[in-house]
Amino acid sequence: MSDQQVFDTITALDEERLRLTVAGDIDAVEKTIGSSLRYVHGSATDEDRALYLERLRNGYYDYKSLENLRREFRRFGDTVLVHGDLKIHVVANGNERSFTSRYLQVWAKEGGQWKFVSWQTTMIPA
Repeated sequence: MSDQQVFDTITALDEERLRLTVAGDIDAVEKTIGSSLRYVHGSATDEDRALYLERLRNGYYDYKSLENLRREFRRFGDTVLVHGDLKIHVVANGNERSFTSRYLQVWAKEGGQWKFVSWQTTMIPA
């Protein structure tokens, strides 16, 4: 598979992950996430897969909208780094926030499928 085909696949998977997150279909979101997920929010909150999914399920995070503004890819075999900007509207622990963030996301092959395995984000100043 060419790099561009891989990047197109990951773009489609990630757009679906964002859509499902906003829709609150966390069981479907879970299927896109690798077993070793590490998710670091702009607040520096650092979560493993279990905690991130638990917080999505119990409403600690209630994403109202997630809009990708830009993506750039680099492939290293069965690992792809995605650098991008994302508009986020979320209610987190009862506090509503809207902001734009710059992120580094990692996708890796797991069991023959591309899985979302890492996220690190930094808020872009207004």
